Amino acid sequence: MNFPERLTDGVRRVTTGVDARGKAVVIADERVRGDERGLPIWSTDAPPVMGDSAPPAAQGWWPPAGGIRVTLSSRKPDALRAAPVASPNQWPDINDAAGFHASCSADIIVVISGRIWLELDEGVEVELSAGDTLIQNGTRHRWHNHGDDWPIMAVIIIGARAA
Repeated sequence: MNFPERLTDGVRRVTTGVDARGKAVVIADERVRGDERGLPIWSTDAPPVMGDSAPPAAQGWWPPAGGIRVTLSSRKPDALRAAPVASPNQWPDINDAAGFHASCSADIIVVISGRIWLELDEGVEVELSAGDTLIQNGTRHRWHNHGDDWPIMAVIIIGARAA
């Protein structure tokens, strides 16, 4: 029951762009690695500019409005985790109960392998399995892993403006 080797060993990231002649080319072919927080694949703090081959600028885990974060993520089985405690500085917007949080973003989660549980208000839990997708629209939630394995999820975070 260790953190998925696939994430600690890293993944190959191939990035395309446009050369001086306007031709599509590979601008990077590299291995990216992560840790127990996740494996960052791509980030930008502004809407992408098509044809721009320079790596986009990005600061921090949470993107500003219009920014994007793409990661591979996992979660330790709950049986291996310490009891969650509220940590007001951990999340950008709220954290009013152990592990509950919300962010000013639209998050798209694709479960690649394993299972993960999303808990919403009033104890509502949704189990997500390999192949399932979730659109998390800035709502208050927390994550559980009631299983024995470490799920792997592709996570796309798109920074939004508050209503």
